[in-house]
Amino acid sequence: MDIPAALLYTILSSIAEAALEPAPDPQMINEPAVMARMLPTKAKMGVLLPPRGDGYVTIDDQLWRLAPTAQFRNGRNLIVMPMQIQSAVEVVYLPNAAGAIHRVWMLTASEASAPRPR
Repeated sequence: MDIPAALLYTILSSIAEAALEPAPDPQMINEPAVMARMLPTKAKMGVLLPPRGDGYVTIDDQLWRLAPTAQFRNGRNLIVMPMQIQSAVEVVYLPNAAGAIHRVWMLTASEASAPRPR
């Protein structure tokens, strides 16, 4: 059975067009579906560098000790291990009473664009 040339051309051109189109940013696809988080108002904003694994993190070129109960949450509010962070990321963070980092929230693009204290 012969496939008409026009149909074959349409199928192949749509496949080629889809292959050449840049992939959408996965964070931008899922962001509208995620419920807005209520981040603490007293949390400070900064840029977290990938943790070194020695119990310290660097936020805005300042070295902070991690609290034993430190929690890191990603843009979907899921807990992640600090060593999963492989690149610099904008965060809001809270130190505990002893001055160690207690909570860290990695920001989505829309959260990062909102004004916050540094």
